[in-house]
Amino acid sequence: MKITTAIFDLDGTLLNTLGDLCDSVNCAMLRHGFPAVTEEQTRQRVGNGVRRLIERCIPENKCTEAMVDICLDEFRTAYNERMMNRTQPYDGILPLLRALKKAGVAVGVLSNKYDVAAKGLIRHYFGDLVQITHGERPDIPCKPDPTSTLALLRELGGDPATTLYIGDSAVDMQTAKNAGLTAVGVTWGFRSADELRQAGAAALADSPADLLPMFERGLLHVDSICKAFTARGFGFTYFATAAEAVSYLSDVCAGKSVSLGGSMTLKALGFPEAFRYGTAVHWHWVRKGEYFQKPDIYLSSANALSETGEIVNIDGTGNRVSATLFGPKRCIFVCGVNKLCPDLQSAVDRARNIAAPRNAQRLGVRTPCAVDGKCHDCKSPNRICRAMVVHMGPPLGMEKCEIVLIGEPLGY
Repeated sequence: MKITTAIFDLDGTLLNTLGDLCDSVNCAMLRHGFPAVTEEQTRQRVGNGVRRLIERCIPENKCTEAMVDICLDEFRTAYNERMMNRTQPYDGILPLLRALKKAGVAVGVLSNKYDVAAKGLIRHYFGDLVQITHGERPDIPCKPDPTSTLALLRELGGDPATTLYIGDSAVDMQTAKNAGLTAVGVTWGFRSADELRQAGAAALADSPADLLPMFERGLLHVDSICKAFTARGFGFTYFATAAEAVSYLSDVCAGKSVSLGGSMTLKALGFPEAFRYGTAVHWHWVRKGEYFQKPDIYLSSANALSETGEIVNIDGTGNRVSATLFGPKRCIFVCGVNKLCPDLQSAVDRARNIAAPRNAQRLGVRTPCAVDGKCHDCKSPNRICRAMVVHMGPPLGMEKCEIVLIGEPLGY
């Protein structure tokens, strides 16, 4: 289901505000002879509104209501003067918001930062890429209370079923849950992936680019994807984390002869070092030009997977894809969730316009796609995309052909 509305947190999600927050807190702390706070301390203490931030920074034996009021006023004065000194959008946020605007997605921002500052920051850095911004306001409960979230959703004209709530903290995940929205945690902000998972994140994004597919196809529906592949005869296994997948693959391959295709995904997972003792490991060649064609298991990745059950790969020499078709007793395609596409055509488009150009850039080949990141269907002698293979079912004679899907972005 396509996502039509997005509600973003601000600090740690859209903007890295940590430096200016820390400097402004210290303007208040040092004025009263209190110890300065570090950026790490500030990072751990934000998320529940600026009053709570100030309470957490004042020494416990000095933390009276009157002192909090005084320091809060001093913080706000300092922050109003310096909130754009060191603050910057996270890499990839501006392209993401531009893409969402182009796609017609309604975008709002909800922050526990006081309202004037939240509106000023969003207006300065993002202009009309954000339709509505609300910060902390009098007589309206802070997050994780759902009141402000539901009010913003109504203003945006959104439907809870097609809305993502995107943030970097447990407070954000709880806010989404309380409002009946789907929570997406971002790992580039102020909190860890583990904290976000434990707080109920339905999905995680390691970069802003990882969010775009969620808007295009909605969140992952593992059961329906599993049915699409198993109906075609493929094996299918899903793991929420890379660590779980590594353990499974190491167990499956233990004591077997295993060959690996060239794969940034497998490299990111730590293979071949992650194999257990007793696994006979080869790359997809023995010596240059001499390929190991008949292992017990051939591990590869894919350039794209369709949610209708097809596997798409592009290759230059052909040795990587040939081993997925003939020779091994068993073939396992290991893919991050970023490889999923709604249908076969979009999977082909992904292979041509995302995977192939990025591989060309990685390898330093002189092709048009390496320059601008788009397929030109060129006739360059350096072209590395010379064969496209679409698996519509397991090859005849292969004992098992399996997809291992991992709920994290891996490779490209």
